[in-house]
Amino acid sequence: MTDAIPIQLDLVAAYLPALARVGGIMATAPLFASSVVPRRVRAMLAVGLTLGLMPAIATHADMKTAPTLGATALGVAGEAMIGVAMGLAFNLVFVAAQWAGGIIAEQMGLALAESFDPVSGSQANPLAGAFSLLTLVVFLGINGHHALIRAIGASFESLPVGQAIEGAPLVDMLVRLLTAATTLALQLAAPVIVTLLLCDLALGMIGRTVPQVGLMTAGVTVRAGAALIVLVLLAGVITALLQNQSINWMQTVRTALPALAGS
Repeated sequence: MTDAIPIQLDLVAAYLPALARVGGIMATAPLFASSVVPRRVRAMLAVGLTLGLMPAIATHADMKTAPTLGATALGVAGEAMIGVAMGLAFNLVFVAAQWAGGIIAEQMGLALAESFDPVSGSQANPLAGAFSLLTLVVFLGINGHHALIRAIGASFESLPVGQAIEGAPLVDMLVRLLTAATTLALQLAAPVIVTLLLCDLALGMIGRTVPQVGLMTAGVTVRAGAALIVLVLLAGVITALLQNQSINWMQTVRTALPALAGS
């Protein structure tokens, strides 16, 4: 009976870092990190996923020596940072879509009309919330939540628990993904920005040639209507772009994980 207690403590110390990594992903990854998902549910999902991944984690964990309390705490902190970094990397697609909605709303003059965004759990303008919800629908439509769970399992194979990581590749991965997210936001907002620019040029020419026309109030309606028409016409293109980017994002993060392992 007394011999079984140290063995159980060793197992707990071995799987606590893995639980920290999964918990960090659940706290920041898309869908699971939404404020509509209760914290208890996220905690239960993290515990359940870690228990399900125990066989794969056990093959990489070092069970020969009993870990000390300091080593266990350091391992938990390191794995939590890896999980948070992975979750933020996956979530950048949603951030890019929200950026695009915010840019479009600013150009349309709808920035003052803010509402509660259930995905991010904060105040956002209607278009930013709509883009965020559209990305969530696309993410679920391509089974992104299944791919995310598979990516969590693959992370323990390419980056085992307790493996030292290189900080430079991690920062480089996040910088490259942040740059890609900014590019995606501009791509999503570019058609509306060009349309509004053409509307401004047309309204300016009309105002110069026919000064009697009151464009101060009519211009806002014309610009908003033209932008909404463009959004409706390009809804399929926007959805396809979000779908392709979400798939590429998952593959980019998964392929970047082996490079984080220290030599």
